[in-house]
Amino acid sequence: MKRLVKNGICVFADRTEKTDLLTENGKIVGIGSFDETDAEIIDAKGGYLLPGFVEIHTHGCGGYDFGDLTEEAFIKSAECYKKHGATTVLPTTVSCSDEDLIKLFELFRKIRDNTAITLSGLHLEGPYLSMEMKGAQNPAYVRCPDRESVKRLTDNADIIRMITAAPEIEGADFLAEQMAKAGIVLSVGHSAATAKDIIKAFDMGYRHVTHMYCATTSNRKIGQTVYSGIVEAAYLLDGMYVELIGDGKHIPKETMQLALKIKGSGHINLTTDSMRAAGTDLKESYLGAISPDNRVIIEEGVAKLPDRSSYAGSIATSDMMLKNAVMNYDIPLVDVVNMLALTPATIVGIENKKGSLAKDKDADIVITDKQFNVLRVLTCKE
Repeated sequence: MKRLVKNGICVFADRTEKTDLLTENGKIVGIGSFDETDAEIIDAKGGYLLPGFVEIHTHGCGGYDFGDLTEEAFIKSAECYKKHGATTVLPTTVSCSDEDLIKLFELFRKIRDNTAITLSGLHLEGPYLSMEMKGAQNPAYVRCPDRESVKRLTDNADIIRMITAAPEIEGADFLAEQMAKAGIVLSVGHSAATAKDIIKAFDMGYRHVTHMYCATTSNRKIGQTVYSGIVEAAYLLDGMYVELIGDGKHIPKETMQLALKIKGSGHINLTTDSMRAAGTDLKESYLGAISPDNRVIIEEGVAKLPDRSSYAGSIATSDMMLKNAVMNYDIPLVDVVNMLALTPATIVGIENKKGSLAKDKDADIVITDKQFNVLRVLTCKE
């Protein structure tokens, strides 16, 4: 079917412009002024037309976690993502048992085409992490790469888009070699690496840093010697992409602006790294599995451990990050939209279809008012 979206301000990758969008059969087929009598007319009412947001690091939304390993978790969370403007998502795991990982692969293959949004592939956050920097990851499942487990991943390379790993651990070189052959993106995360480790990892194919400033190293003493860390290496390497949690809690305004000044919006991915309470009004929830040991409280826009000693995951949605970056962090709208859509699409290699408003790309479109409240979301599946 044809749709003509009129009376909106399009946010392109390099500018904003008041113009119309014409879509047909899930693709953008025209940008300009049209007189289509056989199209559904959608009035943007002077608001913004944005590309659908691309979320490449999220564990759950709407009360569900992908680790629940149920069809309902995938279907309901997808509805929640769409409501808040994310039209392409990489369901993200934490370190888990081999049995649960196999179940996840089977479930993803079964459900991926039956959700409201595009599930472009999986992001495995673990298990190849630094025990020292594991954060909230279950230590029972954190380990080094071995040939059997790595083969399991390459055998499922068609559904795995990204793996977060610590490049300094034993077996990481073998992992990098095999992932490069399989076409799977490697990201540095939960790592105690030095800058020298990261420069070596970059040469081996690591091109991204997962939630920089969270479980990533910076300048520190090891023995009597001061070493630079992941943060410094990420800024030094022009080709390294970085991910920042955009909930307005994990990253201070000045740090976000510094990252933008150094890396530019073309190398920054704003992510939610959300847990199951995102998109809900829950005051209590669970970080990961629904278990008393995983209980968290939610206040001041972030999940916390019950004793308030630490944050326990983001409850952000994509539209919340949009508002925060523009209104609170004073980042230009075009830059923000690139960090929410085109840059993450580029990181995982789907920028030819997703991430910007351009002819022949998928018709994933978010319509907002001038205050960035989502009015309607269109997807290429409709």
